[in-house]
Amino acid sequence: MRKVFWGKLTLGVFALLVLGGMTQNANAASGGLTISPTSADVKVEPGGTYKGQMLVINQGELDINYKVYATPYSVNGEDYKPYFTSVPHATDITKWFSFGYAGGSLKIGNQDTIPYTITVPKDVGAGSYYGTVFAETEDKGNAGVITRKRVGMVVYIRVLGAATEKGSVSSWDVPWIQEAPFNATLKMANEGSVHFQAKVKVRVSDLFGGTKFTYERDPEIIPQKIRKIPVTWENGATFGLFKVDGEVNYLDKTEKLPTRIVFIANTPMRLLTVGMLLAFIAIVVVLGRKRAVASSKK
Repeated sequence: MRKVFWGKLTLGVFALLVLGGMTQNANAASGGLTISPTSADVKVEPGGTYKGQMLVINQGELDINYKVYATPYSVNGEDYKPYFTSVPHATDITKWFSFGYAGGSLKIGNQDTIPYTITVPKDVGAGSYYGTVFAETEDKGNAGVITRKRVGMVVYIRVLGAATEKGSVSSWDVPWIQEAPFNATLKMANEGSVHFQAKVKVRVSDLFGGTKFTYERDPEIIPQKIRKIPVTWENGATFGLFKVDGEVNYLDKTEKLPTRIVFIANTPMRLLTVGMLLAFIAIVVVLGRKRAVASSKK
């Protein structure tokens, strides 16, 4: 009888730890003015030009008027908070942009193709430069109030020439015990003079190797900055024991992320699990003592 109870308890603890929660897909609504692509990565020789195009799409419920223009682009902090204003003493690359069509009227469900040209001056040094191309509307409400809405495409420009390419994984933080949603943080450092793209892939699996969640992203890493890349499993498992691993591809090399074991549970489930483990240990101790006593009587 004791063996049966012990076996059931062991099975119960193991099942609680390895079973993951249900995953739900979140539906996101979109509408209004959109732009495609949302980023562009281009290479240009000093004195050279680059020609590209983007789409401005009206997915709203009204015809719109819009304009297209370029602004500087920079980031602040590890979260890469964006700024679209000029930085003192920095190169004004908005003068490098020209547009074949700078906006107009766009009917519901239609799209415009916006050709653009980037012309780099001959005296510009090698390195990375950044700008944003915005499409902006002016909506006049019933009360006569004008509201502006804009969407942008970030342009990463690499002016070719002698440059240093150097980066690294700065840190990989996965708390071993946490509540849902699952969170991990990867930090990438760029110690060079030009930006690079990192292809990040993180996998969360159960203890049997079954994939429960996969995160993939291709962030740009700007020179002399550290970028924090949060990994979140939204609407994912709320309880269970999981294995987390992954890899990062950057600058023609692949770096494996150290495997981590994570226990996901809220406070009541943590207490329940601890209680079951303590009960399991107590049973093992009691049975061990009884066996020792029985052996001594022989």
